[in-house]
Amino acid sequence: MEKTKAYVLLSGGQDSFVSLIWAMQNFESIEAVSVSYRQLHSKELLYAGRLTEKYKVPHFIYDIDNFFQQLTVSSLLNGENHNQTHQLSSELPASFVPNRNGIFLTIVATHAFRYRHKQIHLVTGVCQTDFSGYPDCRDNYIRTKALELSLGLDLPVYIHTPLMWKNKAETFKMAEEMGVLDDLIENTLSCYNGIETLHPWGRGCENCPACRLRKNGYESFIKIYHS
Repeated sequence: MEKTKAYVLLSGGQDSFVSLIWAMQNFESIEAVSVSYRQLHSKELLYAGRLTEKYKVPHFIYDIDNFFQQLTVSSLLNGENHNQTHQLSSELPASFVPNRNGIFLTIVATHAFRYRHKQIHLVTGVCQTDFSGYPDCRDNYIRTKALELSLGLDLPVYIHTPLMWKNKAETFKMAEEMGVLDDLIENTLSCYNGIETLHPWGRGCENCPACRLRKNGYESFIKIYHS
């Protein structure tokens, strides 16, 4: 356990929850930070709040209102078909919000800066192995972002990514090993449509990319580890 504090970027979804528990086990204390950006699946923030209340973690929500809507397009903002390609790039999914992770990490680092740490530790659930096509989930991006934040704040900033090289089946396994599998399934929301219907693999609509990824990961988890 590191004798220091970490700041967890918490959406209320599967990966950020597992990262929250990982941070609780690896740091002396933690705070969770969420961002409200008029996402159509804003119900995820309710789940983030319930999780932090249950685990007694201080939770801060920063509301950036329609900041992204003024800048760009995304199916997470305008309700278009999540299964299509992005209006601005056929190489990216419709749900991509340009620079979202970068802006979120900047917000969390700025939040942490107020405490006058000699170094800042951030935790995020981004994943390169099993991701949804977002370039700002890649390891080289996160490493570069840590350097940018370090230079911008003039102190070391470390971004921890405990899920970076894990697929969804391995994430379910990690949650099971930490004793929080039931919470992961019942008390997180990753669905882009904000549908809360409970399935064996978790809550969701079954049809959006996030739900399909989660469902397939759970089925692989059962097949590999429990068959």
